[in-house]
Amino acid sequence: MTSFLEKYKDKYHFSVNFYSLFLIATFIPDLTGINKLYIKYAYWVVKIFLAFLIIRRDKRPLFRFSVAEGLFFMLVVIYAARIFIDVFILPVSSIPKPEWSQATGIIDFIGYVIGILIAFSFRYDPAFHSPVTFNFFWVSLSIALVLAYFLSYETLDLDVHNARYDANSTINSIMYGQTGCALALISLYGIANGPSKMRRLLFLLTMLLGLISIAKAGSRSPVIVFALVSIIYLLTRLGKFKGTLIISCFAFMLFFFIQPIMAFLESIGSTITNRLTNMIVEKESSGRDLIYSNTWKLIQEYPLFGSFYVIPKGPGAGGYPHNFLLEVFLATGIAGGILFLILLIITISKALKVIKFNSTASWVSLLYLQIIVYGMFSTGLYTSQDFWALLFLFASMNVSTYSAKPVQKKQVSRSVYLKLQK
Repeated sequence: MTSFLEKYKDKYHFSVNFYSLFLIATFIPDLTGINKLYIKYAYWVVKIFLAFLIIRRDKRPLFRFSVAEGLFFMLVVIYAARIFIDVFILPVSSIPKPEWSQATGIIDFIGYVIGILIAFSFRYDPAFHSPVTFNFFWVSLSIALVLAYFLSYETLDLDVHNARYDANSTINSIMYGQTGCALALISLYGIANGPSKMRRLLFLLTMLLGLISIAKAGSRSPVIVFALVSIIYLLTRLGKFKGTLIISCFAFMLFFFIQPIMAFLESIGSTITNRLTNMIVEKESSGRDLIYSNTWKLIQEYPLFGSFYVIPKGPGAGGYPHNFLLEVFLATGIAGGILFLILLIITISKALKVIKFNSTASWVSLLYLQIIVYGMFSTGLYTSQDFWALLFLFASMNVSTYSAKPVQKKQVSRSVYLKLQK
């Protein structure tokens, strides 16, 4: 069992919990006719079991935390208490059904607890960003998105005016687009660090696959996320001058080839150009401006300990605010919100330092930044297993820098050293 767990952790644990293998698994119901819930729940049972085994086999004391890990533990306990109170003790009756009910709340609470359990299985270990882990994740994610390109289908569920494409009956267009964004980002890392021209060419092809997946999905958020995270990566990794120069070159190429790009997007049935145009020209926000305004008012009404883990009334009632910062202050008030901000500052600074010194963990930093940017205008905090897992991974990561011996006088290079928290 120990050797199996070591091999699983060294190669597969990351891919089991982030995008790739789950996307592949969700094609099984569509191809075989099996009820999709059977596959979904079976997959989650396996994830939970393997996460439990990894936590149990970790030789580090579970509750001997570093400062950042302690802050993480305090935050997740406060958040769990909020959801428990809202679901089991003082449920709000003002939310119209079916937007929210106590049954929905129970599922939310169970899902949150499972997400935190999985997060604890990502206590920092070099295996999570090893070349073996990266290569398996990159290949499996590429295979998943090739399947999605040919098996996706048109839907009007999220936008009656512009068709989008769901990857399959389980993965909707938003998640399909974010999965494409993840592949495009790790491929950008691969292009910058590929050991040979052939590998860099392969990374270029998979980056194009990721971008095509974003376009086909028709969701706007992955476009914005990819642009922002790529800019952050290039400026942090290459410095302001080189980074700005390369970004300017990409912007010029995009402007120069915009017409053939738009023609290609239309040929694959993408409506992303229409949706981006509506967002820029007509200020179309899918109602998020009203949701943000309502959430801010609710935060002001209950500033200290929050009011409810979902919006209890007004625009967006029964749903999440589509912004991590607003959501955490809505749910936990200043008590949890300050903890969340401190953790974000600590973990983002670690992620940027990892990128700056070009550690092998840089691609994980890109995925973490992707989830944070995505969470500022699209997904929910309490439902985001990906965010909690990477938040804990970076909270438990000990990042140190050291100076390498200079090759010539006045030239001192610096490297980043990652190690386990003791």
